Amino acid sequence: MAKILCTISPQSIGLAGMDMARINGSFGTFEEIAELAKSVDTPVLLDIPRKRKKKRTNNYSDKELVQFAVKNKIGYIGVSYVRQASDIWEIREFAAPASVRIIAKVETEDALHNLESIINASDGIMIDRGDLAAEIGIENLPRYQKKIIAKCNQSAKPVIVATEMLMSMVKNTEPTKAEILDIANAIADGADYVMLSEETAVGKHPEHAIAVLKKVIDKIEHKYKVLILAAGSGAGLGSLTAEKPTCLVDIGGQTILEHQLENLKACGINEEDIVVATGKAEEKVREYLRGTDIQCAFNPWWENSNILTTVWLAREHIKQGCVILYGDIIFDRRILKDLLQREEDIVLCVDRNPGDEESEKVVAGEGLMKLSSDYDSLPFPKHKCISREEAFGEFIGLAKFSRYGSLQLIQEMDKIIHTYDFKAFLVYAFEKLVHKGFPCHILDIGDRLWNDNDNLDDINRTRGIIFPKIKMQEINGKD
Repeated sequence: MAKILCTISPQSIGLAGMDMARINGSFGTFEEIAELAKSVDTPVLLDIPRKRKKKRTNNYSDKELVQFAVKNKIGYIGVSYVRQASDIWEIREFAAPASVRIIAKVETEDALHNLESIINASDGIMIDRGDLAAEIGIENLPRYQKKIIAKCNQSAKPVIVATEMLMSMVKNTEPTKAEILDIANAIADGADYVMLSEETAVGKHPEHAIAVLKKVIDKIEHKYKVLILAAGSGAGLGSLTAEKPTCLVDIGGQTILEHQLENLKACGINEEDIVVATGKAEEKVREYLRGTDIQCAFNPWWENSNILTTVWLAREHIKQGCVILYGDIIFDRRILKDLLQREEDIVLCVDRNPGDEESEKVVAGEGLMKLSSDYDSLPFPKHKCISREEAFGEFIGLAKFSRYGSLQLIQEMDKIIHTYDFKAFLVYAFEKLVHKGFPCHILDIGDRLWNDNDNLDDINRTRGIIFPKIKMQEINGKD
Protein backbone atom coordinates (compact mmCIF):
# COMPACT_ATOMS: atom_id res chain seq x y z
CA MET A 1 0.00 0.00 0.00
CA ALA A 2 1.42 3.38 -1.00
CA LYS A 3 1.99 5.75 1.93
CA ILE A 4 1.68 9.47 2.48
CA LEU A 5 4.64 11.77 3.17
CA CYS A 6 3.82 15.34 4.21
CA THR A 7 6.00 18.43 4.59
CA ILE A 8 5.20 20.06 7.90
CA SER A 9 5.80 23.55 9.28
CA PRO A 10 4.90 25.39 12.49
CA GLN A 11 1.56 26.10 10.80
CA SER A 12 0.78 22.39 10.52
CA ILE A 13 1.60 21.16 14.03
CA GLY A 14 -0.96 18.56 15.06
CA LEU A 15 -1.58 17.44 11.49
CA ALA A 16 -2.94 13.87 11.39
CA GLY A 17 -3.24 11.13 8.79
CA MET A 18 0.27 11.00 7.32
CA ASP A 19 2.65 8.03 7.41
CA MET A 20 5.85 10.11 7.49
CA ALA A 21 6.63 13.79 8.06
CA ARG A 22 9.19 15.81 6.11
CA ILE A 23 10.93 18.81 7.61
CA ASN A 24 12.84 21.20 5.36
CA GLY A 25 16.18 21.80 7.07
CA SER A 26 16.60 25.12 5.26
CA PHE A 27 14.16 26.78 7.63
CA GLY A 28 14.11 27.33 11.37
CA THR A 29 16.51 27.03 14.27
CA PHE A 30 17.58 23.68 15.68
CA GLU A 31 15.14 24.26 18.53
CA GLU A 32 12.28 24.88 16.12
CA ILE A 33 13.15 21.85 13.99
CA ALA A 34 13.32 19.66 17.11
CA GLU A 35 9.91 20.95 18.23
CA LEU A 36 8.45 20.12 14.83
CA ALA A 37 9.89 16.61 14.91
CA LYS A 38 8.43 16.00 18.36
CA SER A 39 5.00 17.21 17.27
CA VAL A 40 4.32 14.12 15.13
CA ASP A 41 4.05 10.44 16.03
CA THR A 42 5.34 9.23 12.66
CA PRO A 43 8.88 8.77 11.30
CA VAL A 44 10.55 12.01 10.26
CA LEU A 45 12.66 12.86 7.23
CA LEU A 46 14.92 15.90 7.58
CA ASP A 47 15.72 17.42 4.19
CA ILE A 48 19.22 18.92 4.08
CA PRO A 49 19.77 21.69 1.52
CA ARG A 50 23.35 21.06 0.32
CA LYS A 51 23.89 23.69 -2.41
CA ARG A 52 20.42 25.13 -2.21
CA LYS A 53 20.23 28.55 -3.84
CA LYS A 54 16.63 29.18 -2.93
CA LYS A 55 15.54 31.14 0.12
CA ARG A 56 16.82 29.93 3.51
CA THR A 57 16.28 31.19 7.04
CA ASN A 58 19.29 29.44 8.60
CA ASN A 59 22.91 28.83 7.65
CA TYR A 60 23.49 25.41 9.19
CA SER A 61 25.93 23.24 7.29
CA ASP A 62 24.90 19.83 6.01
CA LYS A 63 27.19 18.22 8.57
CA GLU A 64 25.57 20.14 11.41
CA LEU A 65 22.09 19.16 10.23
CA VAL A 66 23.01 15.48 9.88
CA GLN A 67 24.59 15.37 13.32
CA PHE A 68 21.53 17.15 14.73
CA ALA A 69 19.32 14.48 13.14
CA VAL A 70 21.41 11.69 14.67
CA LYS A 71 21.34 13.34 18.12
CA ASN A 72 17.55 13.79 17.96
CA LYS A 73 16.89 10.30 16.59
CA ILE A 74 15.49 11.53 13.28
CA GLY A 75 15.70 8.37 11.21
CA TYR A 76 15.77 9.70 7.62
CA ILE A 77 17.90 12.27 5.83
CA GLY A 78 16.82 13.70 2.47
CA VAL A 79 19.80 14.76 0.37
CA SER A 80 19.18 17.51 -2.19
CA TYR A 81 20.88 17.89 -5.57
CA VAL A 82 22.48 14.45 -5.63
CA ARG A 83 24.60 14.01 -8.76
CA GLN A 84 26.59 10.87 -8.00
CA ALA A 85 26.87 8.09 -5.42
CA SER A 86 29.77 9.82 -3.64
CA ASP A 87 27.33 12.56 -2.56
CA ILE A 88 25.50 9.90 -0.52
CA TRP A 89 28.66 8.46 1.01
CA GLU A 90 29.72 11.95 2.09
CA ILE A 91 26.48 12.35 4.05
CA ARG A 92 26.90 8.87 5.59
CA GLU A 93 30.33 9.95 6.87
CA PHE A 94 28.75 12.94 8.59
CA ALA A 95 26.44 10.55 10.47
CA ALA A 96 29.11 7.99 11.41
CA PRO A 97 29.27 5.94 13.52
CA ALA A 98 25.47 6.17 13.81
CA SER A 99 23.27 4.79 11.06
CA VAL A 100 20.49 6.80 9.43
CA ARG A 101 18.56 6.10 6.26
CA ILE A 102 19.60 8.29 3.37
CA ILE A 103 17.02 9.33 0.77
CA ALA A 104 18.58 10.68 -2.42
CA LYS A 105 16.62 13.40 -4.18
CA VAL A 106 16.76 12.93 -7.94
CA GLU A 107 16.41 16.43 -9.37
CA THR A 108 19.42 16.79 -11.69
CA GLU A 109 20.29 15.42 -15.12
CA ASP A 110 23.57 14.06 -13.72
CA ALA A 111 21.58 11.95 -11.25
CA LEU A 112 19.75 10.32 -14.14
CA HIS A 113 23.07 9.36 -15.75
CA ASN A 114 24.25 7.84 -12.46
CA LEU A 115 20.89 6.48 -11.36
CA GLU A 116 21.81 2.85 -10.64
CA SER A 117 24.85 3.70 -8.50
CA ILE A 118 22.84 6.33 -6.60
CA ILE A 119 20.04 3.83 -5.92
CA ASN A 120 22.60 1.28 -4.70
CA ALA A 121 24.27 3.81 -2.40
CA SER A 122 21.05 5.17 -0.88
CA ASP A 123 18.22 3.75 1.22
CA GLY A 124 15.56 5.25 -1.02
CA ILE A 125 14.87 7.79 -3.76
CA MET A 126 12.73 10.92 -3.91
CA ILE A 127 11.74 12.17 -7.37
CA ASP A 128 11.73 15.95 -7.04
CA ARG A 129 9.74 16.73 -10.16
CA GLY A 130 10.05 20.50 -9.95
CA ASP A 131 13.81 20.91 -10.33
CA LEU A 132 14.09 17.75 -12.46
CA ALA A 133 11.59 19.08 -14.99
CA ALA A 134 13.54 22.34 -15.18
CA GLU A 135 16.71 20.40 -16.06
CA ILE A 136 15.40 17.84 -18.53
CA GLY A 137 12.29 19.49 -19.93
CA ILE A 138 8.81 18.96 -18.57
CA GLU A 139 7.86 16.81 -21.58
CA ASN A 140 10.49 14.24 -20.55
CA LEU A 141 9.34 14.03 -16.94
CA PRO A 142 6.73 11.23 -17.33
CA ARG A 143 9.20 8.87 -19.01
CA TYR A 144 11.89 9.42 -16.41
CA GLN A 145 9.45 9.16 -13.51
CA LYS A 146 8.42 5.71 -14.74
CA LYS A 147 12.04 4.70 -15.27
CA ILE A 148 13.14 5.78 -11.79
CA ILE A 149 10.20 4.01 -10.12
CA ALA A 150 10.90 0.81 -12.08
CA LYS A 151 14.62 0.86 -11.18
CA CYS A 152 13.80 1.37 -7.49
CA ASN A 153 11.27 -1.47 -7.56
CA GLN A 154 13.83 -3.79 -9.13
CA SER A 155 16.32 -2.89 -6.39
CA ALA A 156 13.72 -3.14 -3.59
CA LYS A 157 14.39 0.47 -2.60
CA PRO A 158 11.46 2.73 -1.61
CA VAL A 159 10.65 5.55 -4.01
CA ILE A 160 8.84 8.81 -3.25
CA VAL A 161 7.06 10.86 -5.92
CA ALA A 162 7.02 14.53 -4.92
CA THR A 163 5.99 17.98 -6.14
CA GLU A 164 2.54 19.37 -6.91
CA MET A 165 0.52 16.23 -6.27
CA LEU A 166 -2.46 18.30 -5.07
CA MET A 167 -1.17 21.82 -5.67
CA SER A 168 -4.61 23.27 -6.32
CA MET A 169 -5.58 22.35 -2.76
CA VAL A 170 -3.16 24.88 -1.31
CA LYS A 171 -6.11 27.22 -1.81
CA ASN A 172 -9.04 25.17 -3.08
CA THR A 173 -11.13 22.66 -1.17
CA GLU A 174 -11.18 20.09 -3.99
CA PRO A 175 -8.50 18.74 -6.37
CA THR A 176 -8.48 18.82 -10.13
CA LYS A 177 -9.12 15.70 -12.19
CA ALA A 178 -5.61 15.96 -13.61
CA GLU A 179 -4.15 15.81 -10.09
CA ILE A 180 -6.14 12.68 -9.27
CA LEU A 181 -4.91 11.02 -12.47
CA ASP A 182 -1.33 12.04 -11.64
CA ILE A 183 -1.55 10.42 -8.22
CA ALA A 184 -3.19 7.31 -9.66
CA ASN A 185 -0.48 6.91 -12.29
CA ALA A 186 2.32 7.26 -9.75
CA ILE A 187 0.75 4.59 -7.53
CA ALA A 188 0.03 2.27 -10.43
CA ASP A 189 3.65 2.58 -11.57
CA GLY A 190 4.84 1.43 -8.14
CA ALA A 191 5.51 4.51 -5.98
CA ASP A 192 5.94 3.66 -2.30
CA TYR A 193 5.15 7.21 -1.13
CA VAL A 194 3.36 10.17 -2.63
CA MET A 195 4.30 13.50 -1.09
CA LEU A 196 2.44 16.67 -0.22
CA SER A 197 4.57 19.81 0.17
CA GLU A 198 2.97 23.23 0.17
CA GLU A 199 -0.41 21.52 0.48
CA THR A 200 0.35 20.62 4.11
CA ALA A 201 3.12 23.07 5.01
CA VAL A 202 1.28 26.30 4.15
CA GLY A 203 -1.99 25.21 2.53
CA LYS A 204 -5.46 26.16 3.72
CA HIS A 205 -6.81 22.60 3.80
CA PRO A 206 -3.96 20.29 4.90
CA GLU A 207 -6.00 17.54 6.54
CA HIS A 208 -8.53 17.46 3.70
CA ALA A 209 -5.65 17.18 1.20
CA ILE A 210 -4.37 14.15 3.12
CA ALA A 211 -7.86 12.65 3.16
CA VAL A 212 -8.18 13.10 -0.62
CA LEU A 213 -4.80 11.48 -1.18
CA LYS A 214 -5.71 8.56 1.05
CA LYS A 215 -9.01 8.06 -0.75
CA VAL A 216 -7.23 7.85 -4.11
CA ILE A 217 -4.65 5.41 -2.73
CA ASP A 218 -7.39 3.18 -1.29
CA LYS A 219 -9.23 3.09 -4.61
CA ILE A 220 -6.26 2.71 -6.93
CA GLU A 221 -3.95 0.49 -4.93
CA HIS A 222 -4.19 -3.20 -5.70
CA LYS A 223 -5.46 -5.34 -2.85
CA TYR A 224 -3.04 -7.81 -1.39
CA LYS A 225 -2.68 -10.97 -3.39
CA VAL A 226 -2.98 -14.18 -1.38
CA LEU A 227 -0.59 -16.92 -2.43
CA ILE A 228 -1.65 -20.37 -1.19
CA LEU A 229 1.30 -22.77 -1.32
CA ALA A 230 -0.12 -26.14 -2.35
CA ALA A 231 2.65 -27.62 -4.50
CA GLY A 232 4.09 -30.21 -2.10
CA SER A 233 3.84 -33.99 -2.32
CA GLY A 234 2.15 -34.59 1.04
CA ALA A 235 4.31 -37.69 1.43
CA GLY A 236 3.69 -37.89 5.17
CA LEU A 237 -0.02 -38.52 4.64
CA GLY A 238 0.39 -41.86 2.88
CA SER A 239 -2.60 -43.03 0.84
CA LEU A 240 -4.58 -39.85 1.58
CA THR A 241 -2.39 -37.98 -0.89
CA ALA A 242 -1.61 -40.81 -3.30
CA GLU A 243 -3.50 -39.08 -6.09
CA LYS A 244 -4.11 -35.56 -4.78
CA PRO A 245 -2.29 -32.77 -2.95
CA THR A 246 -2.67 -32.12 0.78
CA CYS A 247 -4.91 -29.10 0.19
CA LEU A 248 -7.65 -31.39 -1.18
CA VAL A 249 -7.66 -33.76 1.80
CA ASP A 250 -11.01 -33.91 3.63
CA ILE A 251 -10.83 -32.67 7.22
CA GLY A 252 -14.45 -33.19 8.21
CA GLY A 253 -16.91 -32.31 5.47
CA GLN A 254 -14.55 -29.82 3.88
CA THR A 255 -11.19 -29.91 2.19
CA ILE A 256 -8.33 -27.87 3.64
CA LEU A 257 -8.48 -25.61 0.58
CA GLU A 258 -12.21 -25.03 0.95
CA HIS A 259 -11.70 -24.09 4.60
CA GLN A 260 -8.95 -21.64 3.63
CA LEU A 261 -11.01 -20.06 0.86
CA GLU A 262 -13.94 -19.59 3.27
CA ASN A 263 -11.62 -17.83 5.71
CA LEU A 264 -10.23 -15.57 2.99
CA LYS A 265 -13.72 -14.62 1.81
CA ALA A 266 -14.85 -13.92 5.38
CA CYS A 267 -11.91 -11.52 5.70
CA GLY A 268 -12.91 -9.57 2.58
CA ILE A 269 -10.50 -11.13 0.07
CA ASN A 270 -11.99 -11.71 -3.37
CA GLU A 271 -11.36 -14.69 -5.63
CA GLU A 272 -9.52 -12.63 -8.24
CA ASP A 273 -6.91 -11.74 -5.60
CA ILE A 274 -6.10 -15.39 -4.79
CA VAL A 275 -3.37 -17.47 -6.44
CA VAL A 276 -2.89 -21.17 -5.66
CA ALA A 277 0.65 -22.42 -6.28
CA THR A 278 0.30 -25.97 -7.54
CA GLY A 279 2.62 -28.91 -8.11
CA LYS A 280 1.52 -32.47 -7.43
CA ALA A 281 -1.78 -33.36 -9.15
CA GLU A 282 -2.01 -29.84 -10.51
CA GLU A 283 -4.88 -30.78 -12.80
CA LYS A 284 -7.01 -31.82 -9.81
CA VAL A 285 -6.56 -28.42 -8.18
CA ARG A 286 -7.44 -26.66 -11.43
CA GLU A 287 -10.55 -28.82 -11.77
CA TYR A 288 -11.48 -28.07 -8.16
CA LEU A 289 -11.20 -24.33 -8.85
CA ARG A 290 -13.05 -24.43 -12.17
CA GLY A 291 -15.73 -21.74 -12.35
CA THR A 292 -13.91 -19.41 -9.92
CA ASP A 293 -11.70 -16.39 -10.61
CA ILE A 294 -8.81 -17.94 -8.66
CA GLN A 295 -5.53 -18.21 -10.57
CA CYS A 296 -2.95 -20.99 -10.44
CA ALA A 297 0.84 -20.81 -10.60
CA PHE A 298 2.59 -24.10 -11.38
CA ASN A 299 5.89 -25.34 -9.91
CA PRO A 300 7.10 -27.95 -12.44
CA TRP A 301 9.94 -28.95 -10.08
CA TRP A 302 7.72 -29.64 -7.08
CA GLU A 303 9.26 -33.09 -6.51
CA ASN A 304 12.78 -31.66 -6.13
CA SER A 305 12.20 -28.26 -4.56
CA ASN A 306 10.80 -26.68 -1.41
CA ILE A 307 8.49 -23.83 -0.45
CA LEU A 308 10.90 -20.99 -1.22
CA THR A 309 11.27 -22.14 -4.83
CA THR A 310 7.48 -22.28 -5.20
CA VAL A 311 7.12 -18.70 -3.92
CA TRP A 312 9.96 -17.54 -6.15
CA LEU A 313 8.30 -19.06 -9.21
CA ALA A 314 5.12 -17.13 -8.35
CA ARG A 315 6.97 -13.86 -7.68
CA GLU A 316 5.21 -11.92 -10.45
CA HIS A 317 1.95 -12.36 -8.54
CA ILE A 318 3.23 -10.95 -5.25
CA LYS A 319 5.15 -7.83 -6.26
CA GLN A 320 2.40 -5.47 -5.12
CA GLY A 321 2.19 -7.01 -1.65
CA CYS A 322 0.78 -10.33 -0.54
CA VAL A 323 -0.35 -12.75 2.11
CA ILE A 324 1.45 -16.08 1.96
CA LEU A 325 -0.46 -19.10 3.26
CA TYR A 326 0.84 -22.64 3.54
CA GLY A 327 -1.61 -24.94 1.77
CA ASP A 328 -1.69 -27.57 4.52
CA ILE A 329 -2.84 -25.49 7.50
CA ILE A 330 -6.24 -24.88 9.06
CA PHE A 331 -6.71 -21.83 11.27
CA ASP A 332 -9.07 -19.63 13.22
CA ARG A 333 -9.91 -16.85 10.76
CA ARG A 334 -9.43 -14.26 13.50
CA ILE A 335 -5.68 -14.81 13.06
CA LEU A 336 -5.99 -13.64 9.47
CA LYS A 337 -8.16 -10.67 10.46
CA ASP A 338 -5.51 -9.57 12.96
CA LEU A 339 -2.77 -10.05 10.36
CA LEU A 340 -4.57 -7.90 7.77
CA GLN A 341 -4.76 -5.06 10.29
CA ARG A 342 -1.00 -4.89 10.68
CA GLU A 343 0.77 -2.18 8.67
CA GLU A 344 4.42 -3.23 8.96
CA ASP A 345 6.27 -4.34 5.83
CA ILE A 346 6.66 -7.97 6.95
CA VAL A 347 4.58 -9.70 9.63
CA LEU A 348 4.85 -13.40 10.55
CA CYS A 349 2.18 -15.27 12.53
CA VAL A 350 3.78 -17.22 15.36
CA ASP A 351 2.44 -19.71 17.92
CA ARG A 352 4.27 -19.40 21.25
CA ASN A 353 4.45 -23.22 21.46
CA PRO A 354 7.75 -24.02 19.68
CA GLY A 355 6.51 -27.44 18.56
CA ASP A 356 8.84 -30.34 17.79
CA GLU A 357 12.07 -30.86 15.87
CA GLU A 358 10.25 -30.44 12.55
CA SER A 359 8.71 -27.07 13.46
CA GLU A 360 9.73 -23.87 11.73
CA LYS A 361 10.95 -22.25 14.94
CA VAL A 362 11.76 -18.56 15.29
CA VAL A 363 13.65 -16.54 17.88
CA ALA A 364 12.13 -13.18 18.73
CA GLY A 365 12.43 -10.17 20.99
CA GLU A 366 10.51 -6.89 21.30
CA GLY A 367 8.06 -8.01 18.64
CA LEU A 368 10.72 -8.74 16.00
CA MET A 369 12.23 -11.93 14.64
CA LYS A 370 15.87 -12.39 15.68
CA LEU A 371 18.61 -14.81 14.76
CA SER A 372 19.58 -17.58 17.17
CA SER A 373 22.59 -16.85 19.35
CA ASP A 374 24.13 -19.97 17.79
CA TYR A 375 23.01 -19.13 14.26
CA ASP A 376 26.39 -19.41 12.54
CA SER A 377 27.09 -22.84 14.02
CA LEU A 378 23.64 -24.37 13.50
CA PRO A 379 23.30 -26.94 10.68
CA PHE A 380 20.76 -26.45 7.90
CA PRO A 381 17.86 -25.99 8.05
CA LYS A 382 18.83 -23.72 10.92
CA HIS A 383 15.28 -22.87 12.03
CA LYS A 384 14.58 -26.55 12.78
CA CYS A 385 17.71 -26.78 14.93
CA ILE A 386 16.87 -23.92 17.30
CA SER A 387 16.44 -25.23 20.83
CA ARG A 388 12.98 -25.16 22.41
CA GLU A 389 14.44 -23.05 25.21
CA GLU A 390 15.61 -20.31 22.85
CA ALA A 391 12.68 -20.44 20.44
CA PHE A 392 9.96 -17.82 20.83
CA GLY A 393 7.57 -20.10 19.00
CA GLU A 394 6.65 -21.69 15.68
CA PHE A 395 5.93 -19.90 12.41
CA ILE A 396 2.51 -21.23 11.44
CA GLY A 397 2.77 -20.67 7.70
CA LEU A 398 0.84 -17.40 7.47
CA ALA A 399 2.56 -14.08 6.76
CA LYS A 400 1.84 -10.68 5.26
CA PHE A 401 4.10 -8.51 3.11
CA SER A 402 3.62 -4.93 1.98
CA ARG A 403 4.67 -4.09 -1.55
CA TYR A 404 8.05 -2.99 -0.20
CA GLY A 405 8.27 -6.09 1.99
CA SER A 406 7.46 -8.30 -1.01
CA LEU A 407 10.22 -6.68 -3.04
CA GLN A 408 12.66 -7.31 -0.21
CA LEU A 409 11.56 -10.94 -0.01
CA ILE A 410 11.90 -11.41 -3.77
CA GLN A 411 15.38 -9.92 -3.70
CA GLU A 412 16.51 -12.37 -1.01
CA MET A 413 14.88 -15.32 -2.78
CA ASP A 414 16.70 -14.35 -5.99
CA LYS A 415 20.02 -14.58 -4.17
CA ILE A 416 19.16 -17.98 -2.70
CA ILE A 417 17.89 -19.41 -5.99
CA HIS A 418 21.04 -18.22 -7.76
CA THR A 419 23.02 -20.49 -5.40
CA TYR A 420 20.89 -23.40 -6.71
CA ASP A 421 19.47 -24.02 -3.24
CA PHE A 422 16.09 -25.21 -4.51
CA LYS A 423 15.41 -27.13 -1.28
CA ALA A 424 15.48 -23.98 0.85
CA PHE A 425 12.65 -23.23 3.27
CA LEU A 426 10.89 -19.85 3.15
CA VAL A 427 12.05 -19.14 6.71
CA TYR A 428 15.61 -19.11 5.35
CA ALA A 429 14.74 -15.96 3.38
CA PHE A 430 13.32 -14.42 6.57
CA GLU A 431 16.61 -15.21 8.33
CA LYS A 432 18.51 -13.52 5.50
CA LEU A 433 16.35 -10.41 5.82
CA VAL A 434 16.88 -10.28 9.58
CA HIS A 435 20.63 -10.73 9.09
CA LYS A 436 20.81 -7.64 6.88
CA GLY A 437 18.75 -5.62 9.36
CA PHE A 438 15.33 -5.66 7.72
CA PRO A 439 12.62 -5.93 10.41
CA CYS A 440 10.38 -9.01 10.34
CA HIS A 441 7.60 -8.35 12.83
CA ILE A 442 5.88 -11.03 14.90
CA LEU A 443 2.13 -11.47 15.37
CA ASP A 444 1.65 -13.66 18.45
CA ILE A 445 -1.53 -15.63 17.72
CA GLY A 446 -2.17 -16.26 21.41
CA ASP A 447 -4.56 -19.11 22.14
CA ARG A 448 -6.25 -19.06 18.74
CA LEU A 449 -6.52 -22.43 17.05
CA TRP A 450 -4.55 -23.70 14.07
CA ASN A 451 -2.90 -26.90 12.91
CA ASP A 452 -0.61 -27.98 10.12
CA ASN A 453 -1.17 -31.33 8.43
CA ASP A 454 2.19 -32.91 7.66
CA ASN A 455 1.37 -36.46 8.76
CA LEU A 456 -1.45 -38.79 9.78
CA ASP A 457 -1.28 -37.77 13.45
CA ASP A 458 -1.76 -34.15 12.39
CA ILE A 459 -4.77 -35.05 10.25
CA ASN A 460 -6.34 -37.04 13.06
CA ARG A 461 -5.86 -34.12 15.45
CA THR A 462 -7.34 -31.73 12.87
CA ARG A 463 -10.38 -33.92 12.24
CA GLY A 464 -10.99 -34.95 15.83
CA ILE A 465 -10.18 -31.77 17.78
CA ILE A 466 -9.04 -28.60 16.03
CA PHE A 467 -11.40 -28.33 13.05
CA PRO A 468 -14.58 -29.10 15.08
CA LYS A 469 -13.58 -26.42 17.60
CA ILE A 470 -12.95 -23.88 14.85
CA LYS A 471 -16.33 -24.60 13.26
CA MET A 472 -18.07 -24.33 16.63
CA GLN A 473 -16.48 -20.92 17.16
CA GLU A 474 -17.79 -19.80 13.79
CA ILE A 475 -21.29 -21.05 14.65
CA ASN A 476 -21.14 -19.16 17.94
CA GLY A 477 -20.11 -15.99 16.16
CA LYS A 478 -16.50 -15.88 17.45
CA ASP A 479 -15.01 -15.00 14.08
